[in-house]
Amino acid sequence: MPDTGATIAGCVAHARQRLPRYEADLLASASLGVPRSHLYAFGERVVDPASFERLAANVARRQTGEPVAYILRERGFWGLDLEVTPDVFIPRPETETLVAASLSRIGERARVLDLGTGCGAIALAVAAERPGARVVATDIDPASIALCRRNADRLGLAVESRVADVFEGLTGRFDVIVSNPPYVDDDDAHLDRGDLRFEPRGALLGGANGGLDFIARLVREAPDHVLRGGWLCIEHGHDQGAPVAGLFASRGFRDIQGRRDDGGRPRVTVGRWGRARRENTLPSE
Repeated sequence: MPDTGATIAGCVAHARQRLPRYEADLLASASLGVPRSHLYAFGERVVDPASFERLAANVARRQTGEPVAYILRERGFWGLDLEVTPDVFIPRPETETLVAASLSRIGERARVLDLGTGCGAIALAVAAERPGARVVATDIDPASIALCRRNADRLGLAVESRVADVFEGLTGRFDVIVSNPPYVDDDDAHLDRGDLRFEPRGALLGGANGGLDFIARLVREAPDHVLRGGWLCIEHGHDQGAPVAGLFASRGFRDIQGRRDDGGRPRVTVGRWGRARRENTLPSE
């Protein structure tokens, strides 16, 4: 137990001595069951031993490198509070770039596919912004789809979710297909560092060909499932913009555009299949 005693201030000190302040305060707030403002305003309040033990255990887990999102089982994305588990890739701020790029091409009555949805972050963000659209979310992992459904139910957002390997079993065509697919090279050294050590390999590994194998398959098969004039929007690594644009072009997509994340790194590529249908798409940037 910290030297200052079993108080909120003592618990905060215990966490901050071991972790960066932001992470320490997040874990303290969640472990003690109090708003973060209470960490500063009510430091003298005594906490029960079980609360401190929970905090100490969570701090110890973070010290081993386990992501805070998995410890707390939640992550904020696009203003939504999402449940996350070790079954899914943790949503990153960079993926909000993909959401923004796709929303500018999604009309109110569009049919949208989020392929490889994980916890449902992209599909739910689209559903929140375009309540009149029909949003379908797929993932090859049943646990991911179960999590997506829990998030959709809790948030009250209409998303149709199903287990599928890429486009397997899907009928009809979509106005917009959006995906944050696996795109890390199988031999990338970063897989053994940081949060990536704890995240599911299936959500990360894009193949040995520079991480582009899965994206290549997606681009190759997408024209059979997107409407003429519809859009394919894909997130990729910061060094994959040119090869991904090449894949789009070689498959016959038009109006190919790249979009950078907030750090200025190439992050998203979009392309249109054939001529635009004005009733279902919005002007591009």
